[in-house]
Amino acid sequence: MKFFCVAFFILIISFSFYHCKKENELPIVKDSLFFTSNEASIIFSGDTTQPFTFLNASLPNDLQILQKKSKNVKVPNDTTLHLYRRMLKTIKQHNLTSIAAPEIGINRNIIIVKRKDKTGEPFEVLINPVITQHSNATTIYNETCATLPNNYPASIARYNLIFVEYYTIEGKKQVEMIETETASYVQHAITHLGGGILPTTQDPLAFTGQEIDSIMAKPDSIAMRILLTTNYQDSLILRKQSINVRPDSNDIVLKTLIKRMKKALDATSGVGIAAPQVGINRNVIWVKRLDRPGQPFEVYLNPKIVMTSQNTILFNGDGCLSIPGITGRTRRFSAIGIEYDLLDGTHKTEVVQGTTMSNFTSVIFQHEIDHLNGILFIDRIE
Repeated sequence: MKFFCVAFFILIISFSFYHCKKENELPIVKDSLFFTSNEASIIFSGDTTQPFTFLNASLPNDLQILQKKSKNVKVPNDTTLHLYRRMLKTIKQHNLTSIAAPEIGINRNIIIVKRKDKTGEPFEVLINPVITQHSNATTIYNETCATLPNNYPASIARYNLIFVEYYTIEGKKQVEMIETETASYVQHAITHLGGGILPTTQDPLAFTGQEIDSIMAKPDSIAMRILLTTNYQDSLILRKQSINVRPDSNDIVLKTLIKRMKKALDATSGVGIAAPQVGINRNVIWVKRLDRPGQPFEVYLNPKIVMTSQNTILFNGDGCLSIPGITGRTRRFSAIGIEYDLLDGTHKTEVVQGTTMSNFTSVIFQHEIDHLNGILFIDRIE
């Protein structure tokens, strides 16, 4: 009987020990609201005076992080507070209107936006934000993003009015209606939390492949062919509205276009030429400045007439390189105010005069700018 009792006691102890061991071997489930060790290492990689470095969506590894759906975060929490302070330093240093934690490599639902709807335009943090309702009406905004540093603005439709639930850094729940531009900032930032980024867009003023082929087909020492109205395909180009170029003294295509236009002009007795006349519908012109010492030829990018005199004259002898053998009397302004860009990006304005046979600079500018708008001098003959 004594042996049985001892054996039974040992069996109970063994069962209890086995049971406890099994319980201890169960996987430990971590609260997803708490930061991982990797996240904490990024957050505490600098003090609150040090801004974060933005990820770059053009890099595969960074893009993978940016496209990941973020998780909620615990508040109040010292790590969240440190993250918020460094994000605040980052948004201020880069003069941004919004920032989301995924943009600096932390896939957590925390954003900071510039409150343009409040006095002083303060920066406010929204933690675990959720848009609960929104208007049907939208507005198109041209948006850029710090994670796409070389990207051109993308046109994005944003709701005009949104209702947002979120927590403050102190852990207080808020429900707020936000409108117009500030609402667009919130929507941009929340898009990042869902793994979204702006679409990649190209420079709208970049030369097309067809334009590049035409411009770069020959060296810049070779003149481009001057289009003629007697050629049907040429006439279609001459009648087309041109678009601006992006001034850039490092753009080899633009510089080649400018030089080859000048070579085409040099081969004639003309006093001006416009890019459409060499088959490129871009706002570039060469003008002989009869009103300046030495009568130099000068190139102008994106020129436009912004004011005109009340007086007009009938200029006798107007002609065109694209319409050889024909001249006529055209109605022109005595003086014009023009704006234009130089190759280095400098923007200038000036008043141009001259309608006499020895100085008809004003007429030349009007003639060449007409070309940029698909207008020929024969349209103005009286």
